[in-house]
Amino acid sequence: MTVLHVSKSNTYSGMENVAINIIKAMPEEIRCVYLTATGSIETKLLEQNIEYIGVEKVDEKVIKGVIDEIHPDIIHAYEYDCSVMCTKVTDTIPIVSHLYSMPKWAQKIGPKSIIYGGACKSFARIILPDKKVAEDAWFKDKMEGKTNVLGIPYNAVKTYEKGYVAGTEMKKEKLEATKSDLLFVGYLTDDKNPYEFVRIVGEIKKTHPKVKAIMVGGGYLGSECLSLIGKMGLMDNIKMVGMQHNPYVYMNQTKILVVPSKFEGFGMAALEAMTFGKPVVASKVGGLNVTVDDSCGKICGTDKKPTDREAFISNINELLDNSEIYRMKSEGARRRVKELNNFDTYMEEVIKIYEDIYNTAKKA
Repeated sequence: MTVLHVSKSNTYSGMENVAINIIKAMPEEIRCVYLTATGSIETKLLEQNIEYIGVEKVDEKVIKGVIDEIHPDIIHAYEYDCSVMCTKVTDTIPIVSHLYSMPKWAQKIGPKSIIYGGACKSFARIILPDKKVAEDAWFKDKMEGKTNVLGIPYNAVKTYEKGYVAGTEMKKEKLEATKSDLLFVGYLTDDKNPYEFVRIVGEIKKTHPKVKAIMVGGGYLGSECLSLIGKMGLMDNIKMVGMQHNPYVYMNQTKILVVPSKFEGFGMAALEAMTFGKPVVASKVGGLNVTVDDSCGKICGTDKKPTDREAFISNINELLDNSEIYRMKSEGARRRVKELNNFDTYMEEVIKIYEDIYNTAKKA
C-alpha cells in the first residue's frame, strides 16, 4: 500500500508534526511519501529520514503530477485547502481529509465553508482532533458518517526523555542558562503573539523585578520583539535564544509556560510543557481550550477577548507567589498529560483507517 501525504506548508509546526509522527509510525508494508512546499520543514524530514517530494508550491497541477508518478492507493490530505485540491485532481483514489484546527471561517456560511462542505462527498474519511470541530463546523451535516475523532498524537515518554535526559548531560553552566520563570515557545509570528508575551513580562516585572523570561523560536517578528524588549527596559529580564533543536530542555527548566496566541491549531507546546509538570497560562483559542484547564493552569481570556492581559498577569503572579497553588497546578499538569498520552492508540486507529479504505477500494 502506498499513501501520499499532501501538505502545502513549508514550515514545521503542530500539523506537520502530526504528519511526520504518522509517517514514522507506519509499518514497512505501508509506503508513505510526503508532498510539501520546500522550506524549513525539509530539515525535519531529512532528520527523520522520511521520503518526500519538495516543490516550490503545492497546487493541483503538482498533486496530479505526483499522483501519476507514484500511483498512491490513498491520499492523506492535511487541512482544508489541500483536501479540496485533492478532490479536484482525482475521483478514483480514496482521500483522507485530516483537519488539525477549526478556523473561524469554517464555523459560518461563506465561500470556503461551502466549497469544503461540497467536497466532503469525495472524502473516504475525515480525521478530526476533537468532537467540537464536528459540532461547530457549518458543514457538519456534510461530514456525517465519515468522521473519526482521534485527538492529536502525543508521546509523553519521548518528550520527557528529550527534556530530562538531555538536561542531565549538559554542563552545569549551560543548563543554568536554560532556566526561567516564564517561557515562550513558538514561531515569532503574529498568530503566536510574541509582542504580548513581552508586554506581560513588563507587567510582571512591576511585582517581580528580577523575573527571568526566555523566548524560544525564530520568525519574521524577531527583530521587532528585540526592539520592544529594549524600549520597555527588559534586556535584563528577557532572553531571546532563537530556534532550538531541543526546546524541551527549556520547558523542563522553566516555572510557567505562557501562551498568549491569537490563533492555535492544537497548541502542542502547552501539552509538552505540562509533561514536565509546568503550569500553562494560555489564551482562549483553538485546541488550548481542550488541553488547558484550571487543574493544570488557566485559560486567560473569553470568546470576545481571547487574550486577556490582566488575567495573564493575575494568574502568573499567583503561581509565582503561592507555592501551594503552584504545586497543585504542577501535579494537575502531569495528570492531564497522562489523560492525553495517546500515541500508540492513535497510530493504531490511523493504520486501521488505511486498511479499511484500502480493502474497500479493492473490493469495489
